[in-house]
Amino acid sequence: QAAKEKAKQEAEQAAKEKARKEAEQAAKERAKQEAREAKERAEQEARETKERAEQEAREAKERAKQEARDAKTEFYEGIVELTIMSPVDLAQVRKLEEYLCQVQDLRLLLTGGSVEEGTRIMVSAAKPLPLINILSEMPPVGLAAKKDKEIQVTLKVE
Repeated sequence: QAAKEKAKQEAEQAAKEKARKEAEQAAKERAKQEAREAKERAEQEARETKERAEQEAREAKERAKQEARDAKTEFYEGIVELTIMSPVDLAQVRKLEEYLCQVQDLRLLLTGGSVEEGTRIMVSAAKPLPLINILSEMPPVGLAAKKDKEIQVTLKVE
């Protein structure tokens, strides 16, 4: 009888130990699975965040391009002052003057300047003209940009 009882207790102890080990193993597996799932969620969130950031960057770049296009398509009428940025190459200024004279509805009024103020060209637009666009397409012009009420022109260096 005692041997049966002892065997029964040992069997119960073995069953408990087996159940404990199985529970531990199941807990480890759940922990591993949860870790894998957390890692996958984190990776997915990182991909989504990266995609959102890239999309926002593309949108910001497109907005900047549109703003630049809008600024370039500003129309000027009447007397407009063009400031030629340093360095000033007189041959390039002469070429710019020749191109300005060829623009329909635009008259070259005055070219002048000083050491302190640089070179300035005054033009008169008989009707609204997209001067920055027009200037940007002229061969001697490297860059044309609005600065307050005037247009700053950087000439290409030859």
